[in-house]
Amino acid sequence: MSMSIEVTTEAVHELIRTELVDLGIPEESIAPETKFDTMEIDSLDVADLMTTIKGQYGVDIRRAELADVTIGELVDRIVASIPR
Repeated sequence: MSMSIEVTTEAVHELIRTELVDLGIPEESIAPETKFDTMEIDSLDVADLMTTIKGQYGVDIRRAELADVTIGELVDRIVASIPR
């Protein structure tokens, strides 16, 4: 886990946004209120995203935990999970 990365809501949202764009999600459809269930990403892509989050922030989130969750809610959960 790299602790040199500043853990702010903005930084976490930017990481997720970048990863989702890399997976082919149109940037204009990525907003804090966007639910993961409404994005057209497959389970392997979600697994890659969760691996990136775990690698960057040490937060382990399972695919099932993303059901009915927005990007903003995920960001808040990641930020809240980081020891201060």
